[in-house]
Amino acid sequence: MSWRTPRTARRRALFIFPRTPGAVTANDAVFPFPLVGLSQLAAYFEPDFEVRIHDETRAPLRRLPAADLVLVTTLTSTAARAYEIADAYRAAGVPVVLGGVHATMLPEEAAPHADAVVVGEAEPVMERLVADAAAGRLRPVYRAETRPDLDDLPVPAVHLLSRRHRFFMGGIQTSRGCPQRCNFCSVPATFGRRLRVKSLGALDRELAALARVTRRRLFVVDDNFTLARERALAILELFRRHGFRWMGFSNLAVSEDEDFLRALRRSGCLSLFIGFESLHAHALFHKNDRYHDPAEMRRAVARIHAHGIGIQGSFIFGFDGEGPEVFEETAAFIQETGIELPAVNILTPFPGTALFDEMERAGRLLHRDWSRYDMSHVVFEPRGMTPAELQQGYAWTLKYLASPTSILRRLGRRTVDTPYFLVANFALRNAQTRLARRLWNPPVQADLESRGLLCRS
Repeated sequence: MSWRTPRTARRRALFIFPRTPGAVTANDAVFPFPLVGLSQLAAYFEPDFEVRIHDETRAPLRRLPAADLVLVTTLTSTAARAYEIADAYRAAGVPVVLGGVHATMLPEEAAPHADAVVVGEAEPVMERLVADAAAGRLRPVYRAETRPDLDDLPVPAVHLLSRRHRFFMGGIQTSRGCPQRCNFCSVPATFGRRLRVKSLGALDRELAALARVTRRRLFVVDDNFTLARERALAILELFRRHGFRWMGFSNLAVSEDEDFLRALRRSGCLSLFIGFESLHAHALFHKNDRYHDPAEMRRAVARIHAHGIGIQGSFIFGFDGEGPEVFEETAAFIQETGIELPAVNILTPFPGTALFDEMERAGRLLHRDWSRYDMSHVVFEPRGMTPAELQQGYAWTLKYLASPTSILRRLGRRTVDTPYFLVANFALRNAQTRLARRLWNPPVQADLESRGLLCRS
């Protein structure tokens, strides 16, 4: 097989989003999440290269497609697979660039598997990288000296994504950076704590481009889209004008502003992704730090629901001080409040976060098998229960929430957009049930049942 393009032909750049073979995650769905980052970086290469994007969450690489340059992004859970792909291409004489959050946090680990490693936000170095790749002289490390002005970024090359990526929803990023100090989150280390924004003009152009290739459903990937309220209101008008229905990240504080909730609904807001994380106060996160009590959270959820806005609620198990009773308590809260699309995860100390450093110093990390740092496996020694109890409690909660009975009960009170949330829940149900079965530990389940900490499932 010829890996390289003949000199007279256009060179080929291949972007790869890797996936560990055989892996199952709770958010696997028929229609994948839009790859905003990769499609944006791909736009830098289009004038000089024939560009492809391959997403292994949709189709594993059975063989390596021919390419002249390969660029692989890395999450911690997919780092080993990224290195495997990179090693195979380099053995065939094809140069490889590694980037993404894991390579940014551990560039020395990534370096032996790549001709070049991009550290941090890639956009400021992309023009230099494209020129160096075209000249055949990649540098070992590309590290931006400053953070990019978001108005200088190209419109993502969404047309390079598969129809599945574009059929259900598109993605847009209106800002970067997060001022919060959650010690388990890598966003501040990656994008900084200062909020940087795109201008309304740039967003208007990007929305017009998305309207041509998507079904006018949108996910806003900002870490907290509603943080800057006045700016958000101006963007809502753009969503309404372009005819998009949309979802995005927010927090419970949004429930305190009735006028803003009305504006969200008028703009076509289907749902808000809210990180509840825990029903009780912790020093580890600050997004919902005014909501320490489940009763306060219930009232906040009710206020959001009163405006016809759904909630995708994220919960994390494994915080210090939480025992095995947290699983039934959280599941009951989700069902009673009618949170339409729950997402449960296991606390995971990712490299580059304060939590990782704290647990490493305390000797609480169980291993460095990065493939299990996926928020579905226990990789540290919890303080309120055993690792096996945390793992089984997570599996039980997944199975319970994904059952048809649970789905129908929590959606039973909705009067608008019920078909959308039914489809979304059942699209995820198969993956969640498969993951629960894979993780299930009958002896630990029996023990938790005998102690009255979990009901039979």
